[in-house]
Amino acid sequence: MTKWLASVQSLAEAEILLPVLPDILDMKNPSQGALGALSVKVVSDIVSMIDGRCQTSATIGDLPMQPEIIKPAMITMASSGVDYVKIGLFPDDNLEQCIIELAETVKKLSTPVIAVMFADTPLAKDYLVLLKASGFYGVMVDTANKNGQHLLDHWDLVKLEQFVYAAKQLSLLCGLAGALRLEDVSILHPLKADYLGFRSALCLQRQRTTHLQINLAKQIEQAIKMQ
Repeated sequence: MTKWLASVQSLAEAEILLPVLPDILDMKNPSQGALGALSVKVVSDIVSMIDGRCQTSATIGDLPMQPEIIKPAMITMASSGVDYVKIGLFPDDNLEQCIIELAETVKKLSTPVIAVMFADTPLAKDYLVLLKASGFYGVMVDTANKNGQHLLDHWDLVKLEQFVYAAKQLSLLCGLAGALRLEDVSILHPLKADYLGFRSALCLQRQRTTHLQINLAKQIEQAIKMQ
């Protein structure tokens, strides 16, 4: 069954969602990029407020593919008590070596790590097998450039289905996101990803940096339940 993820940028937004909590409450700072990070203090406060009522995840920022930068960021964010830590995979000549060097930390970390790749900044090769071998718990595809285009503008349903199938064959948690709209729920649900992620669809005028609206969150929840 496909579940849903909602991204919030503050404790206040998380409180707004209390009557309609998603399966995963994601925390990021949309003003700081695709995977902009909130402070560990804010994330910790939200985790405490949620108190186990749903799962939680948090991003560590749009960081360069340098293990010496990513490792401490993962460890620090994991200390917040969040259920999943998310890191972005960006095109880089050093990406494969970076993943290999992250493996020891990923495997030792008590918090599962999810790798995020981007449909609009394609990677040079398929890294799913390497991610699984390196201890990653899951993968998701998102969009890096928040310019009004959404996931299906970059990957068609065939490519998305192949991604979901490959991830599931490796027993990786699999998510789809990227400026998803309400109408995308019925389109993407048949692919059977583990979850669909939303931010802009929950915000006034679909502007991801504006405040979240509970009525829009209720629409997404209802659409997921109707599938």
